[in-house]
Amino acid sequence: MPMNFDTRFLIAKLQQTQGVAADYAGADLIPALELTHRPLEADRQSRDLVDGVPGSAGEDFLSRPRVRVTAAVEASAPTALGTAPFWADLAKACGLQETLTAGTLARYEPRQDANSDRATLVGGFGGSQAAPGVAADFLQEAVDAIGTIGFQARDGEIPRLNFEMTALYGAPVARNTVTAASPLDVGPLAQAAYREADPVSHANTQFSFDGQDLVLREVTMQDETPVIHNDRPNDLSTRRGRRRYTGRMVVTAPDLADFDYFARSLDGQTSALSFINGPQGNSFEFAANRVQAFLADLGEQDNEVTATFDLLYLPDVNGPFFMRLK
Repeated sequence: MPMNFDTRFLIAKLQQTQGVAADYAGADLIPALELTHRPLEADRQSRDLVDGVPGSAGEDFLSRPRVRVTAAVEASAPTALGTAPFWADLAKACGLQETLTAGTLARYEPRQDANSDRATLVGGFGGSQAAPGVAADFLQEAVDAIGTIGFQARDGEIPRLNFEMTALYGAPVARNTVTAASPLDVGPLAQAAYREADPVSHANTQFSFDGQDLVLREVTMQDETPVIHNDRPNDLSTRRGRRRYTGRMVVTAPDLADFDYFARSLDGQTSALSFINGPQGNSFEFAANRVQAFLADLGEQDNEVTATFDLLYLPDVNGPFFMRLK
């Protein structure tokens, strides 16, 4: 019987110890706008034997098996001020530090040690014993997941966080082999901390760059930090490499007298960026204090000239960017 694609799911839970799966449950579900689960990613190698016979005589083999998961989630605030949002464990596994101020706000920013946190990922189809699916559906547990985080906001759409996670390979198991004593018996799938985000609009959103209220079409941040999967004698691990954060900004082209984006691009000037979506109590803020914006293109949308900028987020005392939920 074929598996039902709609029953795919992702659970993420921060680990206490590297190499040891977290104590997760169905309540750690990640409600995703998009979800791609690649349960086996590997390097395919060939034995190209030279044996006097035309063509390859050797068999191929896979090396460095790993798990890759990509997920897009709503950039939303937590259900209660000063608590963690449902996407917090993924963010921390992407090198972000969490600061919770009870009853006030939650803050996330790149931490000094980007490899201090790892997460356990559980995915598959028909994950709960009580969830829809068939007995042959599979579940997979993958430990030591780390990754990269991205932010995207477009007018008229829900702002989102994009995660790409790499974890150590764990062999999937069939649902009908899972017993109540198994960690993979995740129980009913639910996420009490989930909260919807407001779409980007005139009423919901505030945006400024260098103190200018530019007409925003799109703003993004992409974590270009390489994620390294090691599979060597005495070293089976994941880690993040040298950090770099870039992005893109598309705005209605402003008057040069107010905002000379040609001169700013040539000078490499740095500016503060602020994006705030939602009202107090359900507010998501993405901000950075030192951002370079280089003009990449002048285009058209709705018969208006648009300006597209390539962004580079530079570190300062608050890091290259931060997110505040309040």
